[in-house]
Amino acid sequence: MQLTLRDFFMRINLVTGVGQRTANACWRWLLIHPDVKLIDAPLVTKMAAELMLTPQLTAALQLDLFSRETNDTVTENLTHSGCLTIADAAYPEQLRETYAPPLALYFLGDLRLLKAPQLAVVGSRRPTDYALRVMRLLLPAVIERRICLVSGLAQGVDTLAHQVALAHRGTTIAVIGTGLDHCYPAANRELMTTLAHHQLILSEYPWGTPGARHHFPERNRIIAGLSQSVLVIEAAHHSGSLITANIALQENRNVLAVPGTIDGKNSVGTNELILAGAKPILNSEHIMEEVLVDKLP
Repeated sequence: MQLTLRDFFMRINLVTGVGQRTANACWRWLLIHPDVKLIDAPLVTKMAAELMLTPQLTAALQLDLFSRETNDTVTENLTHSGCLTIADAAYPEQLRETYAPPLALYFLGDLRLLKAPQLAVVGSRRPTDYALRVMRLLLPAVIERRICLVSGLAQGVDTLAHQVALAHRGTTIAVIGTGLDHCYPAANRELMTTLAHHQLILSEYPWGTPGARHHFPERNRIIAGLSQSVLVIEAAHHSGSLITANIALQENRNVLAVPGTIDGKNSVGTNELILAGAKPILNSEHIMEEVLVDKLP
């Protein structure tokens, strides 16, 4: 049996024991072997040997990549959703250039949204009224410039970002930490359905995958990787939003932060980001001059 590169990238994360590091090592091996167009068992053996994978992992690759069970799983996923692989022309270049790009992204919705300038919007899961006022003040003008808002469909600022985009007839992408048949939090099911029909939802997790704690930092790297800039609106000390901001810095993205009061718990993280060099955002123009570099009139 032989696999195309697209087939390979849809299957490798389904192999028992294969994580991000091994999957990305295989992808990078293929990059330096551009003559490889089809993958069979002997090639997998060669690749595993050159990457010095363990015998157990090599055996798992040889067995699972070509198994009927894996084929059935791929078929099930493609029955319910689309799949964008790193071998596809539509795969976003800015995400491909990150340290650990997802090799396959399952999606529901309109992939054309990936072509727009992207602004990640993240923040507290328990935002104050100040966060809501800030978003109503800053984001409509950004949306009018056809900047797509990227967030994680989580409770709080994420939810508000998607809702503001919808309210102003803009575009928004949700990157989630579960399979596309799960919704976390459950209260966002109606919003998720709307985004699936009219916007775009992305996940690197196969159909049927429930949420897990480690999925959300993994999801955050995709949110940061898709975007030219990451805007943080309210974040407590050591919050998950700061993880996204740190990933953005590592990927050479712009980090933008809305300043808050010095005595507010939800302002500690954003104020510390500004102290560390993030750009303070006081109006919509401050955002657009970072996202639309050389495109402003």
